[in-house]
Parts: sequence; C-alpha cells; structure tokens
Amino acid sequence: MKKMIFACLMMLCGITAFAQDMAKGSFRNNELMIRMEINLEKSDIPIPGLELENCYGYIQGAINGTWVILKVKKLDEKGAVVRAMSDKGDVAQDIELKFTDKGLEMKQISDSYIKGIADRKYVKLPNVVSFVKE
Repeated sequence: MKKMIFACLMMLCGITAFAQDMAKGSFRNNELMIRMEINLEKSDIPIPGLELENCYGYIQGAINGTWVILKVKKLDEKGAVVRAMSDKGDVAQDIELKFTDKGLEMKQISDSYIKGIADRKYVKLPNVVSFVKE
C-alpha cells in the first residue's frame, strides 16, 4: 500500500514539473510563421518593440500586430486559459492553451479572432494552432 501511494505521489510530481516546464518558454508554428513567448507563472516578459510593462507573454509573427497576454485566468497541469489583447488595444480575446508532448495547442475561445496575413490579406487563423517548444 505504501509503495502504491509513493508511486502516485511521484507521478503527480512528474506531471506538475511537466506543466511548470511547459508554462514558460518560446514556442513556434513554422507553417503559419507565428511565435509565442510565455511565462504563465510570473508577469516578467518584456514585449519587443513596445514600451509596455512586462507581461505573461506575447504572440507575434505573420499576424495582425502583437497580441499581449495580460492575464492568466486558469493554470493547471493540462493547460491554461489566458486573456490576450492586440497591441492596438482595440480587441481582446480569451485563449485556451493545452500542453502537449511537443509543445502546446492554442485554441481561440472568444468571439473575436486573431488574424494572420496571407497574400497581403488578413485571414482568420485556424481555431486550433499547434506550437512546438523551441
């Protein structure tokens, strides 16, 4: 019985360490040319090109501007729900981040959408975008 409890505790510690490792770092989607920098545990990431206070992260690349992660609404071993706002401040969006073996998946869960740039036009990003940890 003691061995079983010990094994369960070790698994829980492993899952927690995995979630903490995935909750910060640089992530990239090469197909859509988008990069995400996050630290969901502490608001300490500077935003390149913007003179704002540090935040929980940002998303930028071939999208309309930089999306700044201002608030972490929920964080657990499976993922997080965050609030992001465009660098212009005109649109805010809730985003679900799900931790995977290779990185994370970003799912847009609000009515507004992050738009990407394709053939010099704005197009909606897919509802779910996969990122690989760098």
